[in-house]
Amino acid sequence: MISGDRIQLQQVAMNLMLNAFEAMNEHSNEERRLLIRTDWKDDQVLAAVADNGPGISIGEAEKIFKPFHTSKPQGLGMGLSICRSIVNTHHGRLWFENNPNCGTTFHFSLPVPDVEQNSRRE
Repeated sequence: MISGDRIQLQQVAMNLMLNAFEAMNEHSNEERRLLIRTDWKDDQVLAAVADNGPGISIGEAEKIFKPFHTSKPQGLGMGLSICRSIVNTHHGRLWFENNPNCGTTFHFSLPVPDVEQNSRRE
């Protein structure tokens, strides 16, 4: 179990999925691949949202988390900035990696509260 605002964390996951869907617009429905993974390592819950879109260029990589930066014609440029802020508020981390062949994977980690401390609260 992690501790946090469920609505805000759902917003992060939903935004990452919607971005992945938009990144794959050029593919036919049969070619689109979205993979969502979760894991638990040490004291962190890890989540990843991977797509097979075009990936993120080196020039865009430095800007994508900045407010008001967008590569979408109808975008506001706030989604990833807000996501990073939410994850940071929950003492986590949000980052991305381009996949080896194509596409991008966005990762976020959130700390797992101390199990011993949780059992004392019950």
